[in-house]
Amino acid sequence: MIETGADAVFIQNAVQAQEQTGDFLGSKGKILVVDDDRLVLATLTHGLLQAGYEIIDADNGDDAILEADMHRPDLALLDIRMEGKSGFDVAAHLREHGNVPFIFLSAFSDAATVAQVKALGALDHLIKPVDMWQIVPAVEAAFERLCSKEELQPAPSTP
Repeated sequence: MIETGADAVFIQNAVQAQEQTGDFLGSKGKILVVDDDRLVLATLTHGLLQAGYEIIDADNGDDAILEADMHRPDLALLDIRMEGKSGFDVAAHLREHGNVPFIFLSAFSDAATVAQVKALGALDHLIKPVDMWQIVPAVEAAFERLCSKEELQPAPSTP
């Protein structure tokens, strides 16, 4: 289990250093991670940083939308139920304003939640509790699917 104090400082320092230097070379992709549980957020951020991803994090839906608009992530990992704007609200915004793909991470898997996950077009829906050894492969699979879709897009024709 991750210690919130020391790991939060480590993560904050690592992210700040990367932001200041612009050193995301070698990054596998930019992920927006959103969860209102700070321990979950720190765990996800730490694990995905260790896996080679550039991370933008937010602990609520309103901040997630601001961060997404400012940083243009390649993928978002969203908690569903949060104070204020929900993960569903954030997903709808991401889809409408930038076409950012997303994965939901939630403790809820009832029929209504699953139906809304599908309706919004999520790449995946991971059920909490979930470990990093489950999340990293799901994220990697999502990036592989995204790359495959880009390769299948026809090149724009020039007149």
